[in-house]
Order: sequence, then structure tokens, then C-alpha cells
Amino acid sequence: MFCKYCGKDVEEKAEICVHCGRRLRSSISTFFENSELTQLRPQKSTKSPGMAGFIGFMLSWIFLGPVGYMYLGQWNWFWITLVISVVAYPLTIGVAYVLFPFIFAFHQYQMARELNAMLEPAALPEPPHGAPREES
Repeated sequence: MFCKYCGKDVEEKAEICVHCGRRLRSSISTFFENSELTQLRPQKSTKSPGMAGFIGFMLSWIFLGPVGYMYLGQWNWFWITLVISVVAYPLTIGVAYVLFPFIFAFHQYQMARELNAMLEPAALPEPPHGAPREES
């Protein structure tokens, strides 16, 4: 990672640049990054990134975008985004209505990919006989 003020290389989790002394992260971003509230909960089976994105996109048009997190088994993210949605829709006078479907689709797609990557290779289903196993 590089310091956004002086451009020098710093450790990935550094909060203060050792070169210029400026704060790299706000305390709120550090709180959420290290919080149990935002950590992904490991799953026992793979989830389709396409389905997760589709659910997030389609249900957002009827104000139910956070339901996609239920498909992924991430109830913590469901509650966080539900509260944000309830607050953001009226405060943005409709702007959130247009943006949230794309935001939910992208985030839920990426989250499904991360969850699948967290699974052990042995936990993935075996490919059909003769088909090569995908390595990532």
C-alpha cells in the first residue's frame, strides 16, 4: 500500500504513515474493517456469484436488495444494509433507488466469489468423471 499524501510504500494495515506522519485511515474505517460485524461467515457449500448478483439487482427494484445477503448466509450484512437502505432511500430522494440495484448486485457477486474462495478445495464437489478440476 502507498501513502495517499507522500506516495511512499507503507505496511498494508498501517494507520499512520511512517514517512510523513499523517493518518492513513479514519478511526471509523478501521473500526469496520476489524469489526466482527463486517466479517464474512464461512459457508459449507458454494454459492453462485451470478445468482447472488441477480438477486441483489432484481430485488433492489422493490426495495429488497439486502435479501441477497440471506442467500449468501451473511445475516450480519443483511441487517447492516437493511438499516442503510431504510435511512438512505428517503434521505436521497430517490437517488439510492437508482444506485442500490447496481451496488447490491456488484457487492453480492463479489461476496459470493470470496465465500467460494474461502472453502477448502476438498469441500468442493467433485467434477464429473474425466473432467479436470479447476485450480485457482
